[in-house]
Amino acid sequence: MKALGMIETRGMVGAIEAVDVACKTADVQVLNRHFVKSGIVTVEIVGDVGAVKVAVEAAAEAVKRLGVYMGSHVIPRPTEEVYNMLEKKEVPVEEIVEEEIIVELPEENEVIVVDEVEAKPVVNRRDKTKK
Repeated sequence: MKALGMIETRGMVGAIEAVDVACKTADVQVLNRHFVKSGIVTVEIVGDVGAVKVAVEAAAEAVKRLGVYMGSHVIPRPTEEVYNMLEKKEVPVEEIVEEEIIVELPEENEVIVVDEVEAKPVVNRRDKTKK
């Protein structure tokens, strides 16, 4: 019977590191990944109970070294309802892409000031220093 292991990280880098270490440590497969608000990413792996336990422990240690560990858990023999809940759902690309971002490069000697909150250019002005 298969086990389900979950590793939760802050950011995608930690999630990729967790999956890499888990798959290199034991014979496990990645079931899914979930993006939660505030940059939290949860990855799910499946395999034999012993393999998943070892893989999750190794992945958790690797992510802790990165400083982005949130939590981990292993369910030895989850019911079929759990797998139905976690079933991978494909999201159309149109729903993922919300808006097009256009970036204009500044001309020579031009400075662009960016609003840090909204990440939009708010002031375009010429640099007063001449080269």
